[in-house]
Amino acid sequence: MSKETVFNKEEFASLLDRAKGDRSINQYASETDISAAHISRFLRQMIDAPPTPETISKFAEKAYNGVTYRDMMIAAGHISEDNKVEEDSPQNRRNEIIRMEQEIFQIIIGNLMNSDFRWSMEKPEGRMQFPDMIINLEDDYYKRWYFEFRAIRGNFIPISIIYNFYGRLLTFELSATDKFTLVVNDERAFNFILERPPVNLRANLYVMLVDLEGRRIIKEEKISEY
Repeated sequence: MSKETVFNKEEFASLLDRAKGDRSINQYASETDISAAHISRFLRQMIDAPPTPETISKFAEKAYNGVTYRDMMIAAGHISEDNKVEEDSPQNRRNEIIRMEQEIFQIIIGNLMNSDFRWSMEKPEGRMQFPDMIINLEDDYYKRWYFEFRAIRGNFIPISIIYNFYGRLLTFELSATDKFTLVVNDERAFNFILERPPVNLRANLYVMLVDLEGRRIIKEEKISEY
């Protein structure tokens, strides 16, 4: 094995600590479905063998602070720094999108925590649920607030996923007191959606733009009404 593909325990521990962020080890363990003891041993550099790509995928999926699947794969010794194919592999792209959407979730939750209205979050029923988040509102005209996250990666706007969202929304039963917000992290995508609202969609539909780097909500606009 070349020098570039050796398991760097110190670097991996540092990345894992950054990925964990301000969460406790137990909380990160719960979110990644990896035991707290196993995470702790990696953080203390007590394991000589690198984690598997599957384990790294779980770490990266819930990572904070911009830690990516590729970063961890390099530190683990599974790929080298100059492995360009792996850098833009479907698995890496998928993990990057998952990480970005997790950051969107954290931004929304942080904003709700600082709001002055009463709310509660419904427990998700599964990983592939639609929408991504449901909030029950107690002091507003709207009684339920649905969120769907669409992270945009790179310079290409995947228009198909926006229209795919509209297609899924057509099959979703909404009432006049429901609010549905599509959240994106790219201003071009935000403007594209704003300028091309869905026709004949009976829903209180909004589009929201978030800044991942600044970890804040920039703006939200209504694009259709029930």
